[in-house]
Amino acid sequence: METQNTESRNNFSKVVRAYAKYRRDYIVKVYDCIYSFCPDPDSTVLDVGCGTGFVTNHLASRYQYVTGVDISQEMLSVARESAPINVSFVLAPAEKLPFDDNSFDLVTAGAAYHWFDYDKAGKEISRVLKPKGKLCVFWKYAPGEFSGYLPKFAVNNLRRFVSDIPHANKEPVSKEIFLKAGFTKVDEQEFDFDDTYSADEILGYIQSNSTFNLLNDNQKEDYKKFNAESLGECLVDGKFTFPSRMQMWFVEK
Repeated sequence: METQNTESRNNFSKVVRAYAKYRRDYIVKVYDCIYSFCPDPDSTVLDVGCGTGFVTNHLASRYQYVTGVDISQEMLSVARESAPINVSFVLAPAEKLPFDDNSFDLVTAGAAYHWFDYDKAGKEISRVLKPKGKLCVFWKYAPGEFSGYLPKFAVNNLRRFVSDIPHANKEPVSKEIFLKAGFTKVDEQEFDFDDTYSADEILGYIQSNSTFNLLNDNQKEDYKKFNAESLGECLVDGKFTFPSRMQMWFVEK
């Protein structure tokens, strides 16, 4: 049952429109860290698990040529709607990348790596990276008992329907999974910040989360109602402040 729930949760095609509308780009500091890690603007870049492409497109403002890869055709269709001319998108899993060996200077994975098969994806990424190539893995999460990125009230409401929320991957991302895949240097950086949302934005964001897939249609309507009721107690001047933490991994071949 847990495997079935995890597979259902992982189907982002079901939440693509909410994802496109309510998922926001990362704060400037995230990109400053990436650009310091890989400073050459002539670098060729692969963004794995690119989703609707906002990271891919941002990277294209810095680097000469960027490719986004995702397993969801629906996500890629949205991504192509706003792609600059130096971006291309390819339908493929991280575990089987359709590129030659030594093709990229930098690979990125924003809010995606925890969905991958660490051994297979890590070795594939290493294969397509050039010698001394670099991998940057990053995501934001809500510090606390639930390690995902949902407000506490949404987690509590979700547990009315799903007592045991499945994890995307049983093993957390760690230095060991990169070393095991053959990388030689791994550094980690974390920093905290506040994310501020309007009521509509945070409620829409919750519906873009993969956990929304765990509910049937009736449960989804009840879940949305409970979240709207709970949110009223959390607003200050009509805004919801979401304490957040960025985790970034800087990995070298």
